[in-house]
Amino acid sequence: MARRQNRTREIAAELRASIQAGDYPPGIALPSRAELIERYHVAPMTVRNAVEVLRAEGLVELKRGSGVYVRAQRPMLRSARNRLSRAERAAARGAFTTDAHTGGWTPRSEVTVRTEPATEALAEQLDVDPGEELLVRDRIMSAGYEVVQLATSYLLAAITTPEMHEQESGPGGIYARLEEAGHKLDHFEETVRIGQADVEEAEAFGVATGTAVFRLTRRAFTSERVVEVNDITMLGDRFTLAYELAAQ
Repeated sequence: MARRQNRTREIAAELRASIQAGDYPPGIALPSRAELIERYHVAPMTVRNAVEVLRAEGLVELKRGSGVYVRAQRPMLRSARNRLSRAERAAARGAFTTDAHTGGWTPRSEVTVRTEPATEALAEQLDVDPGEELLVRDRIMSAGYEVVQLATSYLLAAITTPEMHEQESGPGGIYARLEEAGHKLDHFEETVRIGQADVEEAEAFGVATGTAVFRLTRRAFTSERVVEVNDITMLGDRFTLAYELAAQ
């Protein structure tokens, strides 16, 4: 099973690279299943699964009776209009899964959870004393099997719930858990700048060091205090950031 999964990923990676290199332009069909089976010397299911990986990433689409075709690549829309709304949390979606729901792609996340003392910089952002215990949630976030976003959330451990210490924090994510615990969210603050992927980020994304990225820091507020700082890094060529601002 593990060998088949590895071959699936290898074939998907090779086809993805060919698409990104322009060997298969938008609107062009991929080789047929029979051709791919012969090329890679694998079982039909392995080819089918590799193509499904590309479909989940939004790179290809199936036209029944015709074949699998390369889709025109559009950046994923990250709209500020509703992605952090209470309505989305009530629908069991967090911000990233809202983007996926809107864009029609499959979200996946690898989550690592730990606690650590607040550095001076984080203490200032969270308005707490240095050394206060923080809950830290690291996420590697993918569209299909393509890593497109890295995020690290920092929260004061004293206000977190047991679910927030789990990899799966439950429907609606950590913001839903905060509100269930009585910390009603009032507003968010985001700052964005352009940067370049460092060595570790490039390895995670599978791109060259120095690739353009968005670096976004979000702070979540109740009416009384800051409850979260979230440092986010996104591939620059995979996202369009959309904001709606009141004219008041």
